[in-house]
Amino acid sequence: FNLKMPKAEKGTPKDIANRMKAKGLQKLKFYCQMCSKQCRDENGFKCHLTSDSHLRQMKIFCSNSSGILDSFSAEFEKSYLETLYRRHRTKKMNANNIYQELIQDKHHVHMNATKWTTLSDFVQYLGKTGKCIVEETERGWYVTYIERDPTILAQQENYQRRVDAEKRQEERLAKQMEMQRLEAAKLMDRAGIGLYVEPSKLLLKDGGGDSIGGGDSIGGGIELKLPNATLLLNKKKKRKKTNGIVFDDDDDDDDGNDENDDDEQEKTSRQKQEGQLPKSESMTMISHTQVKRQKQESSVQQQQQQPQQQHQQQQQDTSSRTKNWLTRDILVRIISKKLAHGKFYKRKGIINRVYDDDHDKYTAQVEILDSGPDQRDGGDIIDVDQKYLETVVPKDGKKVKIVKGKYRGMLAILISADHEKCRGTLELLDDGRILKKVDFDDFSKLVL
Repeated sequence: FNLKMPKAEKGTPKDIANRMKAKGLQKLKFYCQMCSKQCRDENGFKCHLTSDSHLRQMKIFCSNSSGILDSFSAEFEKSYLETLYRRHRTKKMNANNIYQELIQDKHHVHMNATKWTTLSDFVQYLGKTGKCIVEETERGWYVTYIERDPTILAQQENYQRRVDAEKRQEERLAKQMEMQRLEAAKLMDRAGIGLYVEPSKLLLKDGGGDSIGGGDSIGGGIELKLPNATLLLNKKKKRKKTNGIVFDDDDDDDDGNDENDDDEQEKTSRQKQEGQLPKSESMTMISHTQVKRQKQESSVQQQQQQPQQQHQQQQQDTSSRTKNWLTRDILVRIISKKLAHGKFYKRKGIINRVYDDDHDKYTAQVEILDSGPDQRDGGDIIDVDQKYLETVVPKDGKKVKIVKGKYRGMLAILISADHEKCRGTLELLDDGRILKKVDFDDFSKLVL
């Protein structure tokens, strides 16, 4: 009769041991690589060493020890590199973490069956043979897989070639636009047409006309010349004479108009003395002089009120610039090495929350982003004081959020950025208003 051993009851030590054995890897010192057998304890391992099957495998090992050792080493190296490439590609990873992922497999090749005694020796071997880029740090050895697949290398080369071609095309278009701007400026200069740009530095050239130049001119270096001043003087000197009274042309400026008014007053006074001026004309002349005096008085009052208005505007601007600039849904950069021992230095993050308490109103909850497109080291959420943060200036055309000044909290689009003066030009999304010379500290990139 064939009698079978009964199964151990659930919960007994025998049942627990059997389940631990079937679950996965146990102690490495009780594992036999030649027989691929895992023993549960020291007694079982001693019994296995004296078994006939183990002795036969050891005889085979003695006959070709170097060959079997090399085969185990090659299999371990292959499985390690395959785990590194399939799970992490060309990312820089900790060598010990890769090894922990490798030994999760119950039937993997153990390192004590290879020619390397420690993981450090194996990592140094990978670096010497040129299969990985290795680096020793305070946290241990780090490895980076070197891509050698010809198809992937060809794809990367094609991508880089396409990026270079697009860059050359953009440079070519920029040069063409620059040439067109130069030609347009020359044509306008020949025609004597002036173009009003923003008030900037006034460059007076010897023997030529007035020209507007400087950093605010169109096209970067283009000088738009205004009509020659001598031509304007010649126009002023040309006057029409009728009945001994001199009148200026319609193209004269305010000085010419004042001269006309003086001439008209002389004419009317002369006619009034001779008794030739009607009453209606005399009344209109008196009203004209009164209007002129009122205009002069109003201009003087405006000049007196202008400094007061400027002072009030400055007070409004200073009162609207709050000390705490933190707000939600903006991108910030950490600029302190003291925070987490420099772990998040120069890292970017998103402000998810700003505390409302008076004591913590300068503190925000920041979610750290990945350090690179291929990195997965973000996701940490920390509380950071605003003195450890700075704003992030995006590329032209991106949305930003104003964090300081009377426009605080409003959304805008960055039109241009002057990185030398740390200023930018913004366009408000609400009414399309243009804000010039806005400091980089007053706005930050918007994250939706």
